[in-house]
Amino acid sequence: MNFDYDIAVIGGGPGGYVAAIRAAQLGAKVALIEKDQLGGTCLNRGCIPTKALLAAAGKLNAIKEAKSFGIEVGEARPDLAKMIKRKNDIVRRLKNGVGYVVQKNGITIYAKQAAFVDEHTLDLEGEQISSAKFIIATGSSPRSLFLGDDGGRLINSDQLLDWQEIPSRLAIIGGGVIGVEFAQIFHSLGSQVTIIEIEEQILPGIDWEVTAKLGQILKKRGIKLLTGSRITEIEGKDHAALLEVDLPDGSADTFEAELVLCATGRKPYFDGLNLDVSGVAYNPAGIPVDKNLLTNQPHIAAIGDVTGGIQLAHFASAQGLAAAEFLMGSQVTGNLTVIPSCIYGDPEVATVGLSQEQVEAAGIAWAKAVFPMQACGKAMAMSETDGFCKLIFDPADHTILGAYILAPHATDLIAEIALAMVNDLKLENIGKTIHPHPTISETLMEAAHLAEGRPIHIV
Repeated sequence: MNFDYDIAVIGGGPGGYVAAIRAAQLGAKVALIEKDQLGGTCLNRGCIPTKALLAAAGKLNAIKEAKSFGIEVGEARPDLAKMIKRKNDIVRRLKNGVGYVVQKNGITIYAKQAAFVDEHTLDLEGEQISSAKFIIATGSSPRSLFLGDDGGRLINSDQLLDWQEIPSRLAIIGGGVIGVEFAQIFHSLGSQVTIIEIEEQILPGIDWEVTAKLGQILKKRGIKLLTGSRITEIEGKDHAALLEVDLPDGSADTFEAELVLCATGRKPYFDGLNLDVSGVAYNPAGIPVDKNLLTNQPHIAAIGDVTGGIQLAHFASAQGLAAAEFLMGSQVTGNLTVIPSCIYGDPEVATVGLSQEQVEAAGIAWAKAVFPMQACGKAMAMSETDGFCKLIFDPADHTILGAYILAPHATDLIAEIALAMVNDLKLENIGKTIHPHPTISETLMEAAHLAEGRPIHIV
């Protein structure tokens, strides 16, 4: 049977457009269907916009702290509207770049909603195309809450990214990655921030030593953390919202916030795809896939957030490469088992591999080495000594099981550990590698030395 395309990719986010480019590189005739904007959530409403605002908040904090470095400056005042404009300019330039490279790879772009007509045909708002194979990469959307008449004060992260005024009081429902990053942004801009998290710690699933230390740092700066707490009602007022919260001791708290951010996570998005006629199995948790990222239909793959798995842009991109290579009959070149995760702010958090809780639960023999930033010369010079580098390893053969870094530039440093784990390197390989001085990267080497029982700058 003749088809219009070899591969049709539905969704132009960091998984979809990468998959489309790789398939085209391997000789496929490719269609990329994106009903909204190329780059998806990450580029337009997630990773890049939040990092642009975090960078602005970081500059503001640096000015406020300049006196401690011996620099006298005047009062610094944030202009959120200008920050939003800068953020939008960055997004636009990157989005244009994505469009350029996609087109240069000979990929046909359809800016339309896709809906399956049958197992090999899509309807694109009245136009039909056929394809031998498909990759579904439609991503996720913010979860919503209904807790009463909030008077328009309850918003999601997409809306907050374009908010033009700094709220005097911001309540954040959810202490995960999204909640913690926005809390640091708006606290730096001058908002009184309260995080309400139902679990016993912020950043659920992250190593407890990291979350405990980060929680201390945030509280010291003035961010209020209500962990083990559940919000029960939001009532909109004239210029604020009244929140009722059940606390872990059984009591209740009531307080006002000018704005309430719902940061309770994201859910797989496949609205309008008409998956039933494609034969693809799915459920509210996502589209199940096998080790080759195939759905129950062998000619249809799914990648990224829509599968209900790990929601990280770089993981979606890696899956996109792998799915395109597998569908094209090429050797799959990537590794989908070692997945670094990053949380941005001050300090940054970066993780890879297993946590202390996970190795304990699995009954794996383990040990740890923790090197504090207080013993790092570069961190001291930067006045950023809160945090540590933690390596989790097999005490018998020094295999690296995981790493957790709470430090400046942690999100850059974690790649070294990921590289080591992918290539089956041991602690000794980290320890015997000369790391430049003075740098934060030295803490990885120092932690490896500590694990080997031969520490230099710590006793």
